[in-house]
Amino acid sequence: MRPVIGITCSLTASKIGGDSPYFSQYNIISCDYAQAIENSGGVPMFLPHTESIELADDYLSYIDGILLSGGGDVDPLVFGEEPHPKIGNVDIVRDRMELSLLEKALNQDIPILGICRGIQMLAVASGGKICQDIASENTNSEVCHSQKGAGWYASHTIEIEPDTILHKIFETTTDRVNSFHHQAVNEVGHNFVVAARAKDGIIEAIESLVHRFAIGVQFHSELMWKRHLPTQKLFAHFVKACQSRDYYDEES
Repeated sequence: MRPVIGITCSLTASKIGGDSPYFSQYNIISCDYAQAIENSGGVPMFLPHTESIELADDYLSYIDGILLSGGGDVDPLVFGEEPHPKIGNVDIVRDRMELSLLEKALNQDIPILGICRGIQMLAVASGGKICQDIASENTNSEVCHSQKGAGWYASHTIEIEPDTILHKIFETTTDRVNSFHHQAVNEVGHNFVVAARAKDGIIEAIESLVHRFAIGVQFHSELMWKRHLPTQKLFAHFVKACQSRDYYDEES
């Protein structure tokens, strides 16, 4: 049986009716995440967030792994900081739901793949912190982290740490990835290490030292996988980990 992968959603506001002044909020998600999971042998299941964080237990009873999708900024109050002037849209309901999911998933050793915002949530959930605005805090950077090109285009270089799971998957210490973010992981959490950085030092990937599979990547691998073999392998390894509790031993 194929493993079921829960994919978290973003929230957007839309008008109800053409000229109505009232707005309604909808959980949304790009189909690229689902296609990448399906293509890798998994069954995608979207996980809408609500005010009831107790849903996390119910979600985890149905799924074999979690894909933390991209989206808006993480509320800095969650990791003990006041909001930077360049902070973007935040969604505390989503933050609370994902933190609840992550706390339980990490404790139960359920495989996790975090993408863009997802790597940041993975860092926060494990005790790390986030750089709230790269341009403000890394003023010497000469790397563009918010590309204007197509989503699949690999716009800048990353350097992958040897002897990491990501290195085993990518089979190289240097590659190119896309980039659509103004925030980044600033401090990794407990039992996590940096697995890759951009040329300016910005963290591009983190991974757990103690879990079967808990990896976060800053780049949008769901937009690259059709043209990029390493990201195909990243999704394949993630789905394999969701299918087998012996994944870590098999990959060691």
